[in-house]
Amino acid sequence: MTSRLSISLGNLAANYQMLCKHNQGPVAAVVKADGYGLGGVAIAQRLLREGCDCFFVATPEEGADLRSGLGAADAEQAKIYVLSGVYPEALPLFTSHNLTPVLNTAEQIQTWSPLQRPAALHFDSGIHRLGLPLQPADFIDLPFNVELFVSHFANADARGHPSINQQQQRALSCYSVLREHYPEMQFSLSNSAGVLNDLDVPQLGRAGIALYGGNPFVNEDNPMLPVARLQAKVLQVRTLPPGTPIGYGGSYTTTEQTEVATLGVGYADGVPRLLSGKGNVWFTAGKAPMVGRVSMDLITVDVTGFDVTAGEWAEIFGAHISIDEVASQAQTISYEILTGLGRRSERVYLEGVLL
Repeated sequence: MTSRLSISLGNLAANYQMLCKHNQGPVAAVVKADGYGLGGVAIAQRLLREGCDCFFVATPEEGADLRSGLGAADAEQAKIYVLSGVYPEALPLFTSHNLTPVLNTAEQIQTWSPLQRPAALHFDSGIHRLGLPLQPADFIDLPFNVELFVSHFANADARGHPSINQQQQRALSCYSVLREHYPEMQFSLSNSAGVLNDLDVPQLGRAGIALYGGNPFVNEDNPMLPVARLQAKVLQVRTLPPGTPIGYGGSYTTTEQTEVATLGVGYADGVPRLLSGKGNVWFTAGKAPMVGRVSMDLITVDVTGFDVTAGEWAEIFGAHISIDEVASQAQTISYEILTGLGRRSERVYLEGVLL
């Protein structure tokens, strides 16, 4: 392998426990997109050991994969909610894998009702994507138990944004009416940033990006520990004279004698092409800039003044270069960096921290 993805389950667990301390109630884990690209089954298994027994996925196929991948005891313990809801052709997956839909529309409620199995209802309190209208009278006599009231913040990543309180009040008003008819129904509004806003309301938190080490806030320092580290092996080091173009299109030309290392990682492994000429990698001697274009399998790095040899490893992101720094340089967000990771990197799960 020329690239390696290390996942610190110890840091994942520490992030989960930190989030639990901020939430008034239990915290569920969002493990959609294969655990944000880090392995949904491995993530869920580790979080079950931390007391997390509730998980959210995006699609019934993801839910079935998660249920099948967990061991027998873990699978029986885990509650799995499907955020996209239900549609007729997916009903067999819900029943055979014991999945619970988050119902988003009247049509989904109609599809689910004949089963008379518990479900969650998703209400739109202000993000205007999926969701039912905040009209509790329309949902007080359903032929199944509503065990969870779900809504979603639009701006919780900007602490103090006025919409946070507005959405909370709208959602709570609807929830209080519905709970008279479904007395065991839980409330769930907060994502990662919502949980860390320390809202004064008992609820089931839904932790996503913060679990995986991404910064849940847009204008604050990241309070979370890094969970993922992508490394690449140095395949070759060469000395290039001034005036040498490097890589496709010769987008970078040396201006002096330059030591250049070629690393075995590229956009097929999740290194964004937009990092060309912008990104950095980390060696024990410090950061070294990428020069030339990021290609499918390779990147080139200026290591002039560094003692770098073929066979050693460099960090693309991890404990020394954060995923948020990489995301910013690539004009995107940490979510996309993680979920865009390729599958050919060697994957290593660690209980220790990332060094």
